[in-house]
Amino acid sequence: MTGWKKLTSKFRDLSIRQKLFITYLLLLIVSFTIFISVNSYITSRNTEKQARYSLDSMMQQTGSFLNYKTSSIRKIIDIMVTHDTIQTILTKDTEPYQQNIGNWLLDEYYFNQLIFNVQTNPDIQNISLYMTNGMAAIQSTDQFKLIQDVDPSWMRRVEQNRTPYLWLPPGMADRNSSGETVTFIRKIDDPLNDVPISGMLRAEIPIKALQHVLDQAMYTEKTIAVLSNSHDELVTTSSHDTSIDPQELIQASHHGQLTTGYTTITLGDDKALMAAIPVENTDWKLILAVPYQDIVEIAQKARSQLFWVFLLVALLAFPLAYVVSTSGTLRIRRLSKMMLKVGHDDVKIKLNPMNNDEIGELTRSFNLMLHRIETLAEDKFKLGQDMKTMELRALQAQINPHFLYNTLDMINWLALKYDAKDISKLITALSDFYKISLSNGEDIINIRSELEHIKAYVDIQNMRFRNPIELVMDVPEEVKEQRTLKLILQPLVENAILHGILEKDTQNGRITVSGRILSTHLELYVEDDGIGMNHQTTQTILSKPSSKAYGGYGMKNIHHRLEVMFGYPYGLSVSSTVGVGTKVTARLPLDISMDDEQ
Repeated sequence: MTGWKKLTSKFRDLSIRQKLFITYLLLLIVSFTIFISVNSYITSRNTEKQARYSLDSMMQQTGSFLNYKTSSIRKIIDIMVTHDTIQTILTKDTEPYQQNIGNWLLDEYYFNQLIFNVQTNPDIQNISLYMTNGMAAIQSTDQFKLIQDVDPSWMRRVEQNRTPYLWLPPGMADRNSSGETVTFIRKIDDPLNDVPISGMLRAEIPIKALQHVLDQAMYTEKTIAVLSNSHDELVTTSSHDTSIDPQELIQASHHGQLTTGYTTITLGDDKALMAAIPVENTDWKLILAVPYQDIVEIAQKARSQLFWVFLLVALLAFPLAYVVSTSGTLRIRRLSKMMLKVGHDDVKIKLNPMNNDEIGELTRSFNLMLHRIETLAEDKFKLGQDMKTMELRALQAQINPHFLYNTLDMINWLALKYDAKDISKLITALSDFYKISLSNGEDIINIRSELEHIKAYVDIQNMRFRNPIELVMDVPEEVKEQRTLKLILQPLVENAILHGILEKDTQNGRITVSGRILSTHLELYVEDDGIGMNHQTTQTILSKPSSKAYGGYGMKNIHHRLEVMFGYPYGLSVSSTVGVGTKVTARLPLDISMDDEQ
């Protein structure tokens, strides 16, 4: 324990560069050692599992390709069998051809033309037609043959086959052939004449076309893919050389050694993974086998590659750790020196971040801090100069309203002097309107003053539009004593007049202003009997920008002011019916004080 304390004490006394260098090395060595150990352990345990997964994918893909090829061949032959040309040839006897050999040549031309028009699959070669009489009885060729001449060894399979389709392995249909094609037979029956086989259509498929598909399933160089039929006969194998005997694989799959999925079998002295799946549209079976030794070699190769990668990384880690630790501490030392200079009131310096790492970010933050310190110093100097200017502007703001009030008061006395009572009434209403609007620069006023402001505004509008507005005030005294943010009701009344009542054909109507105190808040209502708004406008009016279409400040501005001043859930809500009118509700907190204005 004492030795460990000495070791940790020495480590703490090392420079930051040395600490980083040692830490980087230990981190790299430990992490890579753990990674390789865990990876080797998992690889050794999951080698066969991973191989089974990869082989299964290859098996399914190869099976899909074979299914596509065999399905395409069957479709093309089916089209030819049902064509009128072949049906006509099969129903003719020898007499038309004996009378005129040109009929034979003409039918041969029609048959070749059919092959040319229908055959779109390059894998089909040497199509032949077998018949009981007709053309083949007159002259047997590679294209037209008599069923009676068929080799009994495979004709027996045709007769016993339950489906009209039969696939024969290489060399069975033609003993003299090179064995490089697989034969596909399509029976043609004649149910009208009670003939089970009136003809057969034969097509040859090159072995290379099938081998090309099987070669795609090669997981390793010694993997083998085998096609066998229901008689355990070899159809073809992949073209790669392998030590596995195809016949042994066929026997292994036939005698029950293969259950489901991939299984491990023994072929001679070697083990192999083997699986088989049926090929659609045929009686074939696709068998895939991989020597177990190949799978083990793959795992060993992966572990060997990891070891060399680790060795290379370890060799690069030493200089890399030294460079990183040195460059990192160098920039930290430079930043530390600059901070000492700032401590001596030198804020004009600026460092280059150089990189975008954490130290570079710290340097940029340090430069930003110096910039803000310099800016704050300049702002503090300017603040003293701006204070006098602000005091002068405040004094001017107090003088201007008084000048306006005195001028309006003088106009009022002149109107009374010349007995112009309407002008006097208008000037009085306008004076009251602006007194409440300005309210000595205060933003929080009582609701009583806000109602007087509305009344002055409606009086001015009635004198302007010849008394079209009836204003009804239904506000209890306890509501009037409450305080509110000024100029929230007048824009609502203005909207009701300009965009509600004056839009009516009669251009007159009633505006009712009411209010009530609830348990948690205060509500004020402005209701008119104007033209109203549709539902879509009602839903979007508080979210649209202020514009002339919504009048004055706009409802959105009032709603935003209340939200900013008092927060959620205070603000406006709108309900309206087209042709009936609109009702706007303003929700306010109770007992608003002058501190809220601050």
